[in-house]
Amino acid sequence: MQNRKYPYLIIGNGRLAKHFKHYFDLLGVNYLNWHRQTGESLDLILPVADKLLVLISDSQIVPFIEDHSSMVKEDQIWIHCSGMLETELAESAHPLMTFSNELYSIDTYKSIPFITAKNRLSFIELFPELPNDSYSIESDNKLLYHTWAVMSGNFVSILWMEYFKVLKDKFGLPPKVAWPYLNQIKENIFNDTDPLTGPISRGDFVTIEKHLEMLADDNFHKVYKAFIETQNKSKASGTQDE
Repeated sequence: MQNRKYPYLIIGNGRLAKHFKHYFDLLGVNYLNWHRQTGESLDLILPVADKLLVLISDSQIVPFIEDHSSMVKEDQIWIHCSGMLETELAESAHPLMTFSNELYSIDTYKSIPFITAKNRLSFIELFPELPNDSYSIESDNKLLYHTWAVMSGNFVSILWMEYFKVLKDKFGLPPKVAWPYLNQIKENIFNDTDPLTGPISRGDFVTIEKHLEMLADDNFHKVYKAFIETQNKSKASGTQDE
C-alpha cells in the first residue's frame, strides 16, 4: 500500500463519525475528516488516505462509493461500519455498541467489540492501531445479527423511557427513583443465568392476567402479552437456557 499522508479518511459528520474521531484522537491515530459542510473538494481529499471510512446512512453507503470509485486507487480500501450491509465494494467492521450524543472515555471505546464478515479482511488488517476485540460471522447472517442488536438495544430503551414517563406523569415520581432497579437488572443479566424475577419468574399467571387487565386500553398491553407468550414458548421449547 502506498504511503499516503493519512492512514484514514473519515467521511461523515454524524454520531458515529464523531465517536470515531474522538477515539482516534484519544489513541493518537492520524486521520482526516470530510463531510459536505466542510466545503472542500472530495476529489482532492480522497487520494491522500489509505483507508476511506464511510460513516454515513446505511442506504447511502453503496451509492456514495459508486459515485466516487473512479477517484480511488486500487490499493485504497473502502470501509463501512454498517451492521447489516454486505457489499463487494467495501470492507466492513461493525462496532457492537450504542452511540449517544455524549462522547465516551478511552476505556469505553477500547471495550467495544467489532464484528467483521468471514472471508473478508480481518479487523486487525482494517484497524491495526485499535486494541479492540473482534469477531467474524458469515456474511449471510449479518442482517439477522443486526436485527437482534437493534431490538436488544432500542426496544429496552423504548420500554424504560416509557416507564420513566409513567412514573412522572401517573405517580409524580422522579425517574431516578427507578435507577437502582435498573442497575440491579443490569447486574442480574450480567451475573445470573436466570435473571427474571417477580410473577414472570414464578409463573404467577393470576397476577399477570391482572396486569393485562390494567393495561387493556394501553398500547403496551400488546407488548406485555407478546413478551409473556414469547417467554412461554421459549420455556416450552427448551431454548431459554441455551
